[in-house]
Amino acid sequence: MKTTTEQVSVIAIVCGIALALFGTVRSGAILLALGGGSFSYLKYKRIGMKRRIELFLPLAIACALLVVAVTLPHGR
Repeated sequence: MKTTTEQVSVIAIVCGIALALFGTVRSGAILLALGGGSFSYLKYKRIGMKRRIELFLPLAIACALLVVAVTLPHGR
């Protein structure tokens, strides 16, 4: 069962995708990066068997997306 913080991160992901589709790419990418990073961290904390790659790879992708979103020259 998902916790409320996981549900909030899923809502942030969906809102980020919707914002990115309808014109505000920078805000959508930032929401998507924050939601994806928090979801992967919370899922990592919840599962029993833990491997570091299951945490670091999704967080690295989320951080890269956040950096790209912030450095967009004309991200509207």
